[in-house]
Amino acid sequence: MFRRLSGTLAVLPPNVLRAAVLLLILPVIGTAGYMIIEGWTFLDALYMTVTVLTTIGFREVRPLDDSGRVFTIFLAIAGVGTIFYGLVSLFQFVIEGE
Repeated sequence: MFRRLSGTLAVLPPNVLRAAVLLLILPVIGTAGYMIIEGWTFLDALYMTVTVLTTIGFREVRPLDDSGRVFTIFLAIAGVGTIFYGLVSLFQFVIEGE
């Protein structure tokens, strides 16, 4: 199984792999950040992270203090930037084969 996975990953360009890793790391950072900064439960922190990263912006789980707002700003910028980077990398790979 791991051999098949490593063979598949070897075909993908480094920028696509970088984007995939970032897209996996950002939810972990966001969830941990809300748990540490705001003292939220895992589920509340994960829910808030998903709504920020997907730009749904439904509502805040609970009111944020100033440090939570600053964290949310950076998480949103990093998330949107990473998603655009991932999409551009994927389209470049599909269209140009690079």
